[in-house]
Amino acid sequence: MTHKISACLLFCFFSLSMSKIASAQVLKDSIPLSLEEAWSRANTYSKEIRLSAFDAEIGKEKIIDAKRQRLPEIGVEGSYGQLSNIPVFTDGFPNDADYIHLEDHTTYSAGVEAYFNLYNGNKTNLQIEEAETKQELLTYLEEETSAAIHYKVAEAYLQMQRSMEFNQLILQNIERNKKRLDQITKLYKNGVVLKSDLLRAKLQLSRQHTNLLEMKNQVELSTQSLNILVGFEDEQPIKPTDSIWVNILKAEQTYRDYRNEALDISPRTRIAEKQIEIKELQEKELKADKLPKIGLFGDYTYSYPQIKLYPYETAPYLLGVAGIKLSYNISALYHDKHKEEAAKIAVDRQKLEKQHTEDNLRKGVKAAYKHLQEDLEKIEISKMNIEQAQESYRIVNQTYFNQLSLLTDLLEADTQLLQAKFELVNNQISARLHYYQLLKITGEL
Repeated sequence: MTHKISACLLFCFFSLSMSKIASAQVLKDSIPLSLEEAWSRANTYSKEIRLSAFDAEIGKEKIIDAKRQRLPEIGVEGSYGQLSNIPVFTDGFPNDADYIHLEDHTTYSAGVEAYFNLYNGNKTNLQIEEAETKQELLTYLEEETSAAIHYKVAEAYLQMQRSMEFNQLILQNIERNKKRLDQITKLYKNGVVLKSDLLRAKLQLSRQHTNLLEMKNQVELSTQSLNILVGFEDEQPIKPTDSIWVNILKAEQTYRDYRNEALDISPRTRIAEKQIEIKELQEKELKADKLPKIGLFGDYTYSYPQIKLYPYETAPYLLGVAGIKLSYNISALYHDKHKEEAAKIAVDRQKLEKQHTEDNLRKGVKAAYKHLQEDLEKIEISKMNIEQAQESYRIVNQTYFNQLSLLTDLLEADTQLLQAKFELVNNQISARLHYYQLLKITGEL
């Protein structure tokens, strides 16, 4: 029997040691991370931000391509073939033809042609300006994507902090429940309390263990979400270094300040403005099609045989032509009429879209601002609720063990205290999240 007890104690000691080693290893492997550091890593590892950067690079290349349209167009061509005998219908097409038999059926040519645009209704300059405007649009889209990713990182980071705080509060509550269960067990053995009290205390402790399991899973899920955004492995433990306490530097700004910032510097406002400019440029390009085009041209060809000028010769020849070319597309006067009307409507539509964007920005700022102020007030109320819940628990705990109150009252007081602490954490997280939402809307995140 003694050997069995010794083996059991040895096993428990070994298990406890391994548990401490494992916990120490997890703590050691945890990476300390602030929210600012998380944002910095997201700028490097976020796939959405990298995709936006690729779009910006493509836009730069399109600007260069548009500017290259100012350079002359140069082309070369060459051909080689065999000529057939030439039928001549001396008596008319329905009758048999007489054939001119060629001594040499070979024909070939090689040439160079060039065209240099002098004026095409200013369309080239408009296309360059459009490419540059689209590049600016892509820049603002990249800023908006970056702000959206930063907000996602803040959400994941704060969710992880919330879960960790809840986990810690539940652990503290479990310790308190264990001590209370020990006291109730002693009272039950002494015949002071009923067995129903003992069972209720055990049930309360069991529920908290279940809540602890759920919260640990939530910590893992929120950590994985953050790891994906910042480029860590899915299972990498993270230790947040930012305090959960709210310290908002710009929380004192007024709604008007936030609204003006959103309308002045928000990427969404700039995006709407650039989309209007692009539509206006596209309308101008359509109008440019109605203007004449002027350019210099040159054509230099080496051919065989000489059948372009009379008298013909079965010999190679060189022919060069250079001059100025004027062209005017008359059909554009009626072909492009409805295209121009559609382009004009598109400009008006985009202007209305900008107004709609500004309306949504004002609504978003108002909602986030009001929620932030509400959260800050709730934080102060939650602090008072915790003080009251602690005092209530102290009183009920004392009266229960003096046989002056019921266990249900004590368990209710315990639950209210834990709930009050949960509410404080929730309100602090919510305040920070609404603050970051304000920064995102105003273009400062």
